[in-house]
Amino acid sequence: MLAFHVRFVPADQDRTRMSRRFFDPQSFQAGRPAELGPHASHHIGKVLRMRPGDALTLFNGHGGEWCATIEAVDKKTVTVLPGVYIAVDRAAPRPVTLGLPLIKGDRMDFAIQKAVEMGASAIRVLESERTEVRLKGERESKKLEHWRQVAISACEQCGLNRPPVVDGVLSLTTFLDQAQGLALIAHPGERPLEVEAVRGATTISLLTGPEGGFSDDELAAARRAGFLGFALGERVLRAETAPVALLASLWTLMA
Repeated sequence: MLAFHVRFVPADQDRTRMSRRFFDPQSFQAGRPAELGPHASHHIGKVLRMRPGDALTLFNGHGGEWCATIEAVDKKTVTVLPGVYIAVDRAAPRPVTLGLPLIKGDRMDFAIQKAVEMGASAIRVLESERTEVRLKGERESKKLEHWRQVAISACEQCGLNRPPVVDGVLSLTTFLDQAQGLALIAHPGERPLEVEAVRGATTISLLTGPEGGFSDDELAAARRAGFLGFALGERVLRAETAPVALLASLWTLMA
């Protein structure tokens, strides 16, 4: 049975949910005007065409957020006036590091966006034997920067104040070696995850499969590294669907 909880929030905090939210990695101070960086300024001034006097919400990745208003919109910069600081943290109940093998096309963006919305605290982009995408050099750097912005945009939309770390591209072996806490690998044919398996876990490493699935050697390596295999029923989930469904199942078990 699913339980729905109604939570009442203070008036100032409720207003931050109603205004548009923007990330800018600088230190804000109530009552002190600040010029926003190029990305936030472009989005506010050129894309949304917001104007002086418009309300917005700012966060810098260190927790909490500021109610603010726009003071000036110039060609390249937007100046804002931070006001009330709201010490709110909407992070998931446990830090989860998601090992996400490369996925072709826009589906990678979708997987990262939804993993952020579902509360992943870190996303590590991986190569495995059967990943169908290979990135090197400048192309890899550009993709990583793009995926980091996808994660930030997801935070702006869903209310999170701490954008997850997005790094890589790492080998699967590296991810297995660096995994911390309860280590889980999702793979068809495994048994469902039970409450006892996650009870008491303070940190979780979650590995989802590539489009071609894991090889037998990779599954054996994961088991040697202490990863516990599990599956959601008898269905085979798409590579971009699995992170969303798996994270949701973890939060349900921990509720």
